[in-house]
Amino acid sequence: MGLQKRKGLNRINNSGGDLVNTERLWSDLQELGKIGFVEGEGVTRLALSDADIAAKEWLTKRMKEAGLEVHMDAATNVIGKLKSATVRDSKIVAVGSHLDTVPQGGRFDGALGVLAGLECARVLQEKKIGLPWDLEIINFSDEEASHNAGTVGSRAMMGTLSRDEIYRSKEKGVPTFAEDMKRLGKDPDRIGEAIRSPKMFKALLELHIEQGSLLEARGIDIGAVTGIVGIYRYSVEVLGKTDHAGTTPMSLRDDALVKAAPIFTLLPQWVKARNREMVGTIGQIGLEPGATNVVPGKCMCTVELRSMKPEDMAAIRDLLREWVGKHKGSSIKTIYEKDSVELLKPVIDTIVRAAEIEGLSVIRMVSGAGHDSQSFAPYVPTGMIFVPSRGGKSHCPEEWTDAQQAANGCRVLLRTILELAGQDSTP
Repeated sequence: MGLQKRKGLNRINNSGGDLVNTERLWSDLQELGKIGFVEGEGVTRLALSDADIAAKEWLTKRMKEAGLEVHMDAATNVIGKLKSATVRDSKIVAVGSHLDTVPQGGRFDGALGVLAGLECARVLQEKKIGLPWDLEIINFSDEEASHNAGTVGSRAMMGTLSRDEIYRSKEKGVPTFAEDMKRLGKDPDRIGEAIRSPKMFKALLELHIEQGSLLEARGIDIGAVTGIVGIYRYSVEVLGKTDHAGTTPMSLRDDALVKAAPIFTLLPQWVKARNREMVGTIGQIGLEPGATNVVPGKCMCTVELRSMKPEDMAAIRDLLREWVGKHKGSSIKTIYEKDSVELLKPVIDTIVRAAEIEGLSVIRMVSGAGHDSQSFAPYVPTGMIFVPSRGGKSHCPEEWTDAQQAANGCRVLLRTILELAGQDSTP
């Protein structure tokens, strides 16, 4: 049943294309994209850096201008609330994503979801469309793992962030989340105050760029996400012996890099043999002491596995541990293990219906990237909306989504909110 047939909601017959202000949304994306931008290097807004704090302040100002009640919680999440004039349901519908970026990233990853949520709130007020529950727009803090593991703000809100995690740094010279909280005037020991009961939420919705090429390749407007892959990450160290590179014969060397080298080719072989839809990556390699004329005494690397099937990631993890165990002086430490999640079918169906109402093509698909939605999905009805990424590029300066594609995603987000409102307004 379409919304126009539902009692009390005939004022929202308009297409989302008639409601969403494409130019305003695009202007917001471009203006926010200037914060942390360096020509030729993209956008760098590492979580709780000066640039990220400036982005939070910029968003707070925009939210207040839009008439939202705004506050920063104990985990540094920025939350803007659009209160319902006639609340029928005490639960909240939240729209969230993140403003922090990877080093030299793009201007759409995360930002589109937050700013589209803000645009939806503006439209609802401008058109005097009442909702049967409060709507929250949330900027989750440190989704991109600048300090240690990612999705810090969303996991803090769901109570799944381990207490000691914010006091650990992923590498030397990088401040901990707790240290940066103090710089922002927040007390790390009170981060637990950010926890909210999942029962408070009716749904969480997240609009995001795909960060892949499937939608573009197939000429599809919208992806309705059915699940988000799990991510297992490990730190591997292989020890050798530091020696002079000029005076130590090849036959007498114990080169840590040479000892570690087999794992660089073994990992992709293991992954391909286990599951063609699984991926494994060694994205960081470090050597100590790291001098041109010194035989490496230590080789460090990170191993990341992603799959919808936890048993497949566990199998590769076991192979990795077995390999490490056979090499004296090697060790493996777990950075974190986050299992895949399935998103709720009724919410997925609502997103598909919303896209169809808007006249947009839509497919159901899995997300190969992690998102804040992953923190909520086990506890709160959750839905994700994807829009195309040019060339599948993301986490780089070339990341791009056209203005109309961004607006299409916002239209579907708004229509999904209205569909949920229509369901709750039906006697």
